[in-house]
Amino acid sequence: MGRRLGIFTGVWVALTLLAGAEALPGTGQDAGKTVVYRDTWGVAHIYSDTVEGGLYAMGWAQAQDRPEALLKNLARALGESARFEGPAGLQADTVAQLWDLYGTAKALSDRIRPEVRGHVQAFARGVNDWYAAHPEDVPEWWGDRKVDEFMIVAFGRLFLYSWSIDDAFDELSRGGIEPGIEKTQRGSNQWSVSPKRSAVGAAILYIDPHLSWWGPSRFWEFRIHAGGLNGSGVTLAGFPYVGLGHNANIAWAMTTGGPDTADIYILTLNPDNPLQYQYDGEWRDLAVRKVTVQVKGAGTQELTLYHSHLGPIVALRGGKAYAAAMAYADAVEVNEAWYLLNFAKDYRDAMVAMDTLQFFPQNVMVADTAGNIYYQRTGRVPRRPKGYDWTRPVDGSTSATAWQGFHPASDHVQILNPPQGYMQNCNIPPDGMMVDSPLTPDKYPDYLYNVKGGYLNPRGARAVQLLSQDDSVTIEEALAYAVDVHPFGVERWVGVLRDADAKLGEYLADNADYTAGIKDILAWDLEVRRDSTGALKYFYWREQLVADYGSDTMEEVEGAIDGNRLRALGKAEPMPTLSDEQLSGALRSFVSALAKLKADFGSLDAVYGDKFRVGRGDQSWPVGGGDDALTTLRNMGWEAERDDHTRWGRKGQTSTQLVVLTKPIQSWMYLPIGESDRPESPHYRDQAEKVFGPRKLKKTWWLPKDLAGHIESRTVLPDAG
Repeated sequence: MGRRLGIFTGVWVALTLLAGAEALPGTGQDAGKTVVYRDTWGVAHIYSDTVEGGLYAMGWAQAQDRPEALLKNLARALGESARFEGPAGLQADTVAQLWDLYGTAKALSDRIRPEVRGHVQAFARGVNDWYAAHPEDVPEWWGDRKVDEFMIVAFGRLFLYSWSIDDAFDELSRGGIEPGIEKTQRGSNQWSVSPKRSAVGAAILYIDPHLSWWGPSRFWEFRIHAGGLNGSGVTLAGFPYVGLGHNANIAWAMTTGGPDTADIYILTLNPDNPLQYQYDGEWRDLAVRKVTVQVKGAGTQELTLYHSHLGPIVALRGGKAYAAAMAYADAVEVNEAWYLLNFAKDYRDAMVAMDTLQFFPQNVMVADTAGNIYYQRTGRVPRRPKGYDWTRPVDGSTSATAWQGFHPASDHVQILNPPQGYMQNCNIPPDGMMVDSPLTPDKYPDYLYNVKGGYLNPRGARAVQLLSQDDSVTIEEALAYAVDVHPFGVERWVGVLRDADAKLGEYLADNADYTAGIKDILAWDLEVRRDSTGALKYFYWREQLVADYGSDTMEEVEGAIDGNRLRALGKAEPMPTLSDEQLSGALRSFVSALAKLKADFGSLDAVYGDKFRVGRGDQSWPVGGGDDALTTLRNMGWEAERDDHTRWGRKGQTSTQLVVLTKPIQSWMYLPIGESDRPESPHYRDQAEKVFGPRKLKKTWWLPKDLAGHIESRTVLPDAG
């Protein structure tokens, strides 16, 4: 029933057994042992008597599933992307080196609380033990180095604080200087309902980050029961603890959007010595650091980096230097924030984690088994002097513009148990989180709110629409909302075609394709399902409108037809009356769209999933939901169109979770592709085919009694505690 994996350096033996012991996982013959069970999705369920043993197993299992991806993530934090990406990685290496992510983690490690350091060290030992036993998994570009705790801290700094770094570059751009740095595209959904609006009498939390499905943001799914650490969810390859998910008491979600945590300072350089800058009437020396990087296929390259006391220099123009001040430049306690969150007993403990000011600028939503729902717009926010426009570069030659410490978390935008009984933040301002939201921008400093109020995006509008109209959310409804494929405002767009056909359709009565096409789209249920013919026709029509009239024009038209999305908050706006010319133009584009669809797929009977796919390697499956003109809560972005006219998913729902905070907690989730990066594994892309494509979140089997009937393998590890 099993196979022996081997004796590694004479220290331990790992056994992998199909099925499991007759007792529940973690009991019987496995009591007191550190065991990695794999469920039938290949997901690791870690059991250990100690936290250190569990985190050791976590590092081991991550390296097993993501052997090269894990090392790539750490290499990125070291400023070594070019080792495996070639010259294309130099941009990322420059950013990592500007903030010396690894060097700072090492130099300031004494700030990290001892128990967290112990956890990270145990995690690193698990990673290293996997690679020691499987040297074939270590890519040549990595060499024979060991993974150390500072690499793991540096990776946390790289991934989490990149939001703040990108904000600094945005500010530079607003000052008229393009940084030449490609910004990461990010988005997310989250919502929660309180027990009073829940049919099960418990809070419900929806966790839905929207990031790339590849690279450092590719999440790893797991469960853990190790000493006091009990959780379910996802994390990143190279990061310990549950990143997004739940423990036995609380669940937490995060979406992009937060306060302003970075600034650009303009420094005047000494015309007689360009390595000096003026500050308070004196010349200060720029620090110069030279870094040598290995570039795949191109040998070595030297980077020369300049630093002021305000931050690294990110641009030089006309005798001026532009320094990027990032609030997290010396922050190394990132794992401490997640440690506190992972061990939290209720929302108050989550607030303690936020008090560390180590969370990156995000919308954080928490729900607990006591029935509380809580929101905070987190970040390490500098106290800034008044009288300056902090959205653009400011004068850095005087201490008058210097930061004055950091705002405590108590100053942040936040709310506990709103009377509405629900809230959502799908990358929208806090004043749009619910009908009659009290979180209005006039109550906070601009840079704490850091966004203009008074708008909703399509995802936020749809979330409010669903939640505000449902005063008794069932589990089945919550699961449906998590994968909702109804674009907000689609009724108005189809209404345009209905009106156009009623007024002008008789002139196209001899066009059989038009007659069939308009009948289909007017009968469409307005759901972007993978088996829908109407959804595909709608997509082609919206694309054709942009092709015919341009994106700028269509953006204006979209604003008019959709109306102000704040109508989801009860602020109705009437549908504009379109002229005959506008209606005629809509029909002309529709006819052209049908012709293109038929040319691409040979028939007007093609369904949405014939074009839009989820897959990996040489296999793909139909998928529903989308972005842009078809923006749905089940959000996805696409690769460029292939020769067969298909478009495969590349970003969007990255690790969707639904958590019902009953006692015990119940949870569901899926990944878009699969757990393993090994092509020979049955879990290389199984979730794409069996759960993500069909829009069916799977049970997490978090509790031992739930896992017991779904064990695919069992591996006993040494107790690293």
